[in-house]
Order: sequence, then structure tokens, then C-alpha cells
Amino acid sequence: MRLSVGASCLLHLSLLAAVMLLPIPQTLRLPPIESIKVDFVPAPKPPEPVQQGKPAVAPKAVPSAPATQPVTQAPRPTPAEPPMVKAEKLYSAQVLADPRSRSARKALPQLAPQERVIQLCNIEALAQLRRQGTGFQPDMVVPYAMKDAKVTDHALEAKGAAMRSRKHWYGLAFNCEVAPDLKTVVAFEFLLGAEIPRDQWAEHDLSLDDGPAD
Repeated sequence: MRLSVGASCLLHLSLLAAVMLLPIPQTLRLPPIESIKVDFVPAPKPPEPVQQGKPAVAPKAVPSAPATQPVTQAPRPTPAEPPMVKAEKLYSAQVLADPRSRSARKALPQLAPQERVIQLCNIEALAQLRRQGTGFQPDMVVPYAMKDAKVTDHALEAKGAAMRSRKHWYGLAFNCEVAPDLKTVVAFEFLLGAEIPRDQWAEHDLSLDDGPAD
């Protein structure tokens, strides 16, 4: 039995201006000036004012186009796994009550609590898969074949299980809950996966022994 353990945290400045008052100068008194006959000469015509050209109009500023930001594609979401099939009827008690399961009934109480949970859940998994009407004839379930299973005194979570049928192995995931007295399964859900390639069997300790013939 392999168990996996999970372990997962805050300006101011002010200015003053002073105004200086300038003194007003005094008026000067000038001496008298003698009268002088003066022939008035017409004053020359003032030069014609130079026509100033119209001020050049500055060209209107054309707003520049905003910089094009590179388009980043959002990552594609990972396809969601299909939901597990929740068992509406449970079969572990029925299987164990069968006279052919006498040896199993005697052996279960001698197992450690967590090992008993595994065996009860394996029995339920086999019974559920046999009743799916998909042509499978499962004869073995390994809850920790592809990934470690999580087991407590009353539950088993197997995300990387494997099921053998007709000398072929298939991926399997299931959640199983056992009664407090460890005599029967009280809740079960599962999801059957794809066939496991034969070249991966040895890596995951999957054998062909004792499988039913094709």
C-alpha cells in the first residue's frame, strides 16, 4: 500500500513675493526762450507701412496612431475530465454474503483497518464494473497502479487505479467510503479510462497471470 501525504501565505513648499515701490522724480523748472520766426516746411510723408504678411499658420498636428500592442492569445483551457459515475446501488455486502465468498468473509476481520478498506473497495469496484454492460469481465483491480492512492480508516481515493479484463489493463479512478464497522461500502463513484499500453505494464507491476481467456 502506498500513501501520499499532502503538505500548503503593505509635501509642501510655500513661496512669498515682495513688491518694491519706485520713488517718483521731482519736476524741473526751465528758463524762458525768445520767439523765433520759423518757416514751416511740410513734413515729409511718412513712409507707407510695410504690409506684413499673414502669420504663417502652423500645420495642425495630426494625432499619431496609438502603438499597436501585440495580441496575446489566452491559453486554451484544459479540457475538464468527465464526471465520475456515482453508484446508485452498492454490491459489496451482497458479494460477501454469497456462500462462495466464505473465505473472504473470514479473512477480512484479520486485516488491518486500512487494508480492509482497500479490499472492500476493490470488491465494490469489480462488482460495479461487471454490471456496466460494456462487455468487460474484470477480475482484478489495483488501486495504486499508476499513481499512489490515498487511504484512511474509512475511505479510499484512487486516482491512478487499474482494472484488468480479458487480459487487458485499463485506467480507472474511484472514490470509496466504508461504513464505520468496516463491513460494507456505503458510497462509491468511479470513472473508467483508456486501455493501458502493454509496454507500460512492467513499469506499473501489472501482470497477465490468472486473467480469463479471450
